[in-house]
Amino acid sequence: MSRNKKFQINNLFKFFILIFFLANTLLLAQEQKTEFKITSNPNNINSWWLEKNNFGIHPTNFDFKSTWKLYKSNTTYSFDILIQENNSYLSESFIKYNLSNHTFLRLGRYYRDFSNYLNDNLSSGHMLISKNAKPMPKIGLVTKKKIKKFDKMIFDFGISHANFNKNNIYNKAPYLHEKFIYMNIKSDNYKISIGLVHEAIWAGSISDGEEQPNSFKDFLKVFIAEDGPFKEGQLHANALGNHLGIWDFYYQKNKNNKILKLYYQHFFEDTSGLRFRNEIDGLWGLELQNYISNTTLLFEYLHTTHQNMDPPYINDSYYNHAIYLEGWSYSNYTLGNPFINHLNVEPVNIIHVGIDGEFPAGYYYNAQFSNKTTINDYIKYKLIFGKKIYKSNTEIILINDSKDRINIGFSLSWFL
Repeated sequence: MSRNKKFQINNLFKFFILIFFLANTLLLAQEQKTEFKITSNPNNINSWWLEKNNFGIHPTNFDFKSTWKLYKSNTTYSFDILIQENNSYLSESFIKYNLSNHTFLRLGRYYRDFSNYLNDNLSSGHMLISKNAKPMPKIGLVTKKKIKKFDKMIFDFGISHANFNKNNIYNKAPYLHEKFIYMNIKSDNYKISIGLVHEAIWAGSISDGEEQPNSFKDFLKVFIAEDGPFKEGQLHANALGNHLGIWDFYYQKNKNNKILKLYYQHFFEDTSGLRFRNEIDGLWGLELQNYISNTTLLFEYLHTTHQNMDPPYINDSYYNHAIYLEGWSYSNYTLGNPFINHLNVEPVNIIHVGIDGEFPAGYYYNAQFSNKTTINDYIKYKLIFGKKIYKSNTEIILINDSKDRINIGFSLSWFL
């Protein structure tokens, strides 16, 4: 028997063992959701939207996926397992423990606890942590604080630690430091939110290079983005580690059954960007829910052309770094918006449109269209048409490639 055939049999065996295990948990759960999904991908698996914002999955001919969630009084268990022809791994899987009504601890592989307004099913991708790469192993603490004198004002805080991978570039895996703070003003009809998110790659050891500072004292420097040691050839000492972040602005208005969302994620890599010297760079978005019955419309504009507008003062290279050569990526996939190149400086303007909705009799659809306006580019699109039948969904997937050929795939999901 060939080695590839053995891989296929072994992974199918794992898949059905997983089904048996999850099905038997039904009697023990207080509340749980289980989904199984089989996808037959298009023949041309290099189509843009087949691989981008796809949880870091490099698609194969057939992908098997199982998602299981168990909700208890103060704990959530979530496991997402992908099985392919030659491998299997955990996708977003974590344990979330509520320490109180306003505070929780999360441990496992997961994406983010900020920018919860963003519609990941339609968006081109968050500026910092999208669903383009696999979720990183992470532990995080999130809490909120109400202001007694201003009952409409709530502050959200969070801090987390994650690990990158050891690979050909990194002899020792670097760390990720992440924290955020949001001020939210809420009423019955609207919400205004202003947030600051800070990310930093630090520690680790680079191939053919020295080990990066990794002590607790160094962590405190990373926490406040303090300068590291001065190196010969530099105009000034740079901040220790690779820092990046966003100013996050969000507005939501509710009227009857209609929801309007406006948001802007202003990207920065240093003090100049923090002070908006890179002007309008970032992700601008508008989302409309139920302005057309049972329909969500999303419009986004991604702008990154002010990276090097005034060197050396404004000399940013978004997602790139001179020491951490894999840039803002994890397992070879960009951590943030997939239209930003994490290996080379490539300023872009992107117009992106997403739409999904439902029809009578259980029919639904999801569509995304993206186009680079800085070059002569083809419109990248992905169309999903589905039908709900009892406890299952059947979908047809249409995706184009660089030659604008239509590639067809299919998926079947069922729920317990």
